[in-house]
Amino acid sequence: MTGYEAEKWVELYTQALTELEHAKMRGRVGEARAAIRARVEKLGEIPGLHATEHQAIHDALSALSFLEREEERYDENQRRKALETAAQKVDSIGPKIKKLGESASE
Repeated sequence: MTGYEAEKWVELYTQALTELEHAKMRGRVGEARAAIRARVEKLGEIPGLHATEHQAIHDALSALSFLEREEERYDENQRRKALETAAQKVDSIGPKIKKLGESASE
């Protein structure tokens, strides 16, 4: 154990990594980033190198960025699926609308 595992940022980072609900993902990532920023500021005030924790923080920030990119990709896919479904529904009622228009003009 290197000593930083008990820090709040580690707990919040772990929660972000293990969050399965897409609706909560962004909030978890934001909380982890805020805790990491606070810890980096605090480390600047504490004498010593803290190289191990700085490396862990760097790795955590990289992983959080990856999560954010994946979440954006998921959101894009969800939007695309919703648009495809809407287009299919419009296509399915198109012939009915056309038929109604033809019968109305007779």
